[in-house]
Amino acid sequence: MNYIIDHIPKSKSKRPGTKMSPLYITIHNTGNPKSTARNERNYLTNPNNTGSASFHIVVDEKEIIEAIPLDEVAYHSGNSGGNKMSIGIEICESGNQAKVIENATELIAKMLFDRDWETGRLKTHKYWSGKNCPRPYVLA
Repeated sequence: MNYIIDHIPKSKSKRPGTKMSPLYITIHNTGNPKSTARNERNYLTNPNNTGSASFHIVVDEKEIIEAIPLDEVAYHSGNSGGNKMSIGIEICESGNQAKVIENATELIAKMLFDRDWETGRLKTHKYWSGKNCPRPYVLA
């Protein structure tokens, strides 16, 4: 896996800089079948992106990019509890999906192992907010 740390600047709307001690990992999908991890990361700092959603890590078939430090709050769960207690991982819907899933699975397994966490610490966006996300992996 090509793991790149490319943190976005601190800002009120995307990276408040608020420290956290994560207890969970939350899985999302990008909802964009044409966007790469680099595109998703760069969208966080695009001046035309006036929303407040953000994430810690994004994964595609070629690379994994950490956009926000894993010990800081990101706005990804649609719920303040999820934002304050979990690391948000976006899984790209573009490219070779088998490779994207392989990269995401390896990353998540390593993160769980390194933290000595059981799989019960792995949550979906749907768990926090009810949103059907990660759409390709959540049963209706």
